[in-house]
Amino acid sequence: MTTPIAAEPIPLSQFFQECRDDLVRFFVRKLQCPDTAHDLAQETFIRLHFCEQRAPSQDRRALAFFIAGNLVVDHIRKENVRARYAPNDDSDTETIDAFPCPGPDSVRHLIAAQELAAVQSALAELPDGHRTAFYLSAIDGLTYAEIGERLGVSDRIIAKRIAQTLKHCRARRDAS
Repeated sequence: MTTPIAAEPIPLSQFFQECRDDLVRFFVRKLQCPDTAHDLAQETFIRLHFCEQRAPSQDRRALAFFIAGNLVVDHIRKENVRARYAPNDDSDTETIDAFPCPGPDSVRHLIAAQELAAVQSALAELPDGHRTAFYLSAIDGLTYAEIGERLGVSDRIIAKRIAQTLKHCRARRDAS
């Protein structure tokens, strides 16, 4: 008896061509903005690409729409924050203009330095195995299987360690 040979997955670029219109329609239905829909469809495939570099998906379409749903939620949250803090009338704009703002590069640099310090602090609290797995994945771009082979554990343990690391970092971020 012969075992069936698994079909080779189609290239991501071909999948993008086949699925893009469905994703754009999904985003337009949720957000009523074609421009945003096209931008978020592109972002979906970028994130799908990174997900598949780490662990190939059994169902690309389901994963793409899962990512798309998360992007809709993120977009709506960002829009709500923008609406909450946007100037309401001309007097608000005049008040904002009255205060000089330091150059964006210095502000970005300060924020990035603070965020980096917070992440480093959160990572320092974790066991070496968790940090190493996270660094090998995030910085070196290794797959879970490659990391597991290098550390002598299964890729499932690596996935668990990285998930715990991300959860810990998010909790630390949310606590501050």
